[in-house]
Amino acid sequence: MPLRIGTLSLWYLGVFLIAIRLRDFLEVDAIQQEIAEWSHPHMAALKISSGLAFFSYSLAAYLLLYFLYERFRWYLLLPALATLAMGCMFFRSFLEEVVILNLFGHGNYNPNMSWGAYLLDNLYYAILFTSLGIIYYFVQLSQHKSTALQKTMILQKETELKFLRSQVNPHFLFNTLNNLYALVHTNSPQALPALEKLSGLLRYSLYEQEPSVALEREVGYLRDLLHLESLRVDGLAQPQVVVGPFTREWKLPPLLLVPFVENAFKHGDLKDFSHPLQLSLTESTDGSTLFFRVKNLIRTNITSKDQVGGIGLPNVRKRLALLYPGLHQLSAGPQGDLFVVELVLSQPIKKQADIAPRLTPEASNRFDPGWSS
Repeated sequence: MPLRIGTLSLWYLGVFLIAIRLRDFLEVDAIQQEIAEWSHPHMAALKISSGLAFFSYSLAAYLLLYFLYERFRWYLLLPALATLAMGCMFFRSFLEEVVILNLFGHGNYNPNMSWGAYLLDNLYYAILFTSLGIIYYFVQLSQHKSTALQKTMILQKETELKFLRSQVNPHFLFNTLNNLYALVHTNSPQALPALEKLSGLLRYSLYEQEPSVALEREVGYLRDLLHLESLRVDGLAQPQVVVGPFTREWKLPPLLLVPFVENAFKHGDLKDFSHPLQLSLTESTDGSTLFFRVKNLIRTNITSKDQVGGIGLPNVRKRLALLYPGLHQLSAGPQGDLFVVELVLSQPIKKQADIAPRLTPEASNRFDPGWSS
């Protein structure tokens, strides 16, 4: 925590003017009287000395807590605070009854006043300005801890997101290499185009380090993934895809939507032409909400290998919770014979100057996504 004596000085000045001088300023001809006092060297010296003495209470309490509060228990610091306050009283006495007395011939108090009466008279200032130093320290400490906690939470969030991202990359690398292996093993003429697609997938998944990318890039990844999967799966029914149109510049975390499509190929029956894979990515009419849906027929003859849970959906749920707290809705589960994933995202975005669609639907067979905007 930084040492901020300058800010403490401003706090002290405000309290001093309100608690000590406000009553004087409210009196008749207060300004003229104040000017007259400051023009008198003795009175000016007394004002300066009392101001320094009062500030010493706040400064001493603040410095004591700053250097010792976290090292000792609070009740051990109380005697030290009382001792410092007593020392500040003697500091004022030295300034006014020694220094100023020698300079101007008389000090601030009656020379015949006892030490007990002097200390009692200064008790009000000691309590007031010592309390100011204590309060200022704890206010600064609270702000410092709050800022440190926020930084820690941000760091933890970034670390967790990087960890989740590191899980996604090898996950997709494994699956796409399996796809390519199947094509090469069968001497398929699609092996080279598939290798080119795979290169694009790996480049995006391994080297895209931005926290968010343009929606077109995520959609491009989905298209390449669909292409690779269509080459791998014999007898695949033509997927029905609806993308856009969009009137806003949407950005998404890389690889956010991909696990939903991958799970459809892993667990779905995509060879039934009456129930092809359906994918829809659209936005609401006002452009404030993004809708994503994947529907596929549930495969009945799932092997024990495919029944083993992966990291896809749980990973996405964690990423959504970190990146879109309170700004997303995700449902994924069976609806009759179909497995349906529905994701709704909302985020503050700037409207384009040109609201012409950025992405147009490319599927020849559209389907109604079933969302009302």
